[in-house]
Amino acid sequence: MQLTHKTLKNGLNMLLVNLPDSKSVLFTILVKVGSRYETKEVTGVSHFLEHVFFKGSKKYPKPTDISQIVDAIGGDFNASTSKEVTEYYIKAEKHHFNLIFDVLSDVVLNPLFKEEELQKEKGVIVEEINQYEDIPASQVENHLEKIMWPESTLGWEILGTRQSIQKMKRSSVLKYKNTFYQPSNILLGISGNFDTKDALTKIEKTWGKLKNKKTPKHKHKETKQKKPNLTVIYKDTQQAHFALGFKSFDHVSKKNPAVMLLANVLGGNMSSRLFVEIREKRGLAYHISASNTPYYDTGDFTIHAGLQVEKTKSALIEILKQLKDVKNNSVSTKELKRAKDFIRGKIALAFENRHRNLDWFMDHFAFTGKIKSIESFLDEMEKVSVDDIQKLSKEIFQQKNMSLAIIGPFKERAVFEKELMI
Repeated sequence: MQLTHKTLKNGLNMLLVNLPDSKSVLFTILVKVGSRYETKEVTGVSHFLEHVFFKGSKKYPKPTDISQIVDAIGGDFNASTSKEVTEYYIKAEKHHFNLIFDVLSDVVLNPLFKEEELQKEKGVIVEEINQYEDIPASQVENHLEKIMWPESTLGWEILGTRQSIQKMKRSSVLKYKNTFYQPSNILLGISGNFDTKDALTKIEKTWGKLKNKKTPKHKHKETKQKKPNLTVIYKDTQQAHFALGFKSFDHVSKKNPAVMLLANVLGGNMSSRLFVEIREKRGLAYHISASNTPYYDTGDFTIHAGLQVEKTKSALIEILKQLKDVKNNSVSTKELKRAKDFIRGKIALAFENRHRNLDWFMDHFAFTGKIKSIESFLDEMEKVSVDDIQKLSKEIFQQKNMSLAIIGPFKERAVFEKELMI
């Protein structure tokens, strides 16, 4: 594997991972903008753009052109939007590199945004919103983030609302695109079997002449908590959906390897504490897990569960009991070693897909501005001690740092409110 990083004069960064024995090539465009950068007038526009970019460009004007071209070579293309980034990619056999580079570059650089296509896509996205609202397991985290960050755009839904999508104007979409899709806010990635020199030349020719404008800095408004936040959403479901969240740390925090280990010990697999205590021993849940999501200026440590409705309170009590135990007694040396081995093993399996190297480098560079190897991360993780885990638990698991969202057939919140003590 050969890694090449270069920054053009206009500020555009590129990361090229050359894999000489690969049979495929992947071209990715990552834009450092997501739903947290939006205003109320254009809520959901980041995700809206993800859809409409593929509805026609200068070289490929018909909405079906791009899919037909990629399908004809057996390729794969898609896009995704998060709260902080939007990504577009095409993957194909190695000898199709020039084609997929030209197609995806034209899609992002020269979109048509035809009014009739924008109107059609509004209906598609409204149906996507309807679909997610019918899935409580997906919705519960949205409700959690609303109460975790009530005065911040981090609490807004990535898809937007029906009203914001239906009122979306072409002029607003263009303005948002022209504001944030600037060279210095874009990261290009190529992975696989390709000619590095040729790729650099193509990037310079296609992207190097773009003029750059500074993108607005995001202002995050953090609400100070004095007690736990709680929201209970009534829905006539057969299963209660539960998300317990704690604010954690940003992308550049040196505590993140320890946070990942803590999440793994608590709910990272079928031998984790919460899975064993909540599902295996007590039969209170079908699914339970713990995870951590860092952002630019904060983070979200979350425990998710799908619970028996009548045992939701019992499950909450037991989950909080486990968190209190970790705070008071930390974890065992055996548990910590098992978590380290699990994460190391999962990373090894994930990177059997060799394009994951590019994903790793791009994610770290996009959020931290630095290139970080997998090996250096694993070295940091190995240095985490039992004492580090306990210290971290005491810092994260505090009542003033806690929020709980529950969806289910519950008409009263008091029964849960009085249990929020750790």
